Amino acid sequence: MPCCATGKSAAGMVESAQAEAHRRGLTNIRFRQCCADDLPFPDRTFDVAVGRLSAMFFVDPVKAVREALRVILEGGYVSFVVWGPKEANPFFSVIADVIDRFVEGLPEDSGARDAFRFAVPDELAGILQQAGAKNVVERRLDFQIEAAVSFEQFWQLRTEMSGTLREKMAGLTPAQLPIIKQAVADSARRYFADGTMNFPAEALIVSGRKPAV
Repeated sequence: MPCCATGKSAAGMVESAQAEAHRRGLTNIRFRQCCADDLPFPDRTFDVAVGRLSAMFFVDPVKAVREALRVILEGGYVSFVVWGPKEANPFFSVIADVIDRFVEGLPEDSGARDAFRFAVPDELAGILQQAGAKNVVERRLDFQIEAAVSFEQFWQLRTEMSGTLREKMAGLTPAQLPIIKQAVADSARRYFADGTMNFPAEALIVSGRKPAV
């Protein structure tokens, strides 16, 4: 359930998902890009609704949760996964933190702030309750972001995927960039070993149930 504001990135995700489904020979799945606060499905269409790392970007979170509840059956569940605190997710913060130390006067990383919009415990749970969900439960999930990725690949990934990081880096001088990159490498060294990236991560899983009429 992507937000309208992230339409371009959502389109890329849909294309990747379709390609992966085709690769696996899956025929019992369909993909559709739409806005979370205006789902193009009839009432009581699905058994459950799941939002994975998307609720942080909803324009109107209460309306989006109400829409999710609308399209599921009575007694069905909605469940959303959002990032926990910034300090518990260095995958996102390690580059921005170093840039902020080296360069004054640049804007805050609004992309990271958006990503951690519901990092405070019970905040998203309150939105589910406000939208009408019952039996709301929140739990913390600690896990690892692990992949066969080098620091160079990580640097390219993060600096290309974050618009805010690109804006900050555009304000750097050619002499500053290698200094900052080396400082990030030093700070992130403990997360890379033998060609493998391994970051600790924390997320919140918030679920609720649609009440029976």
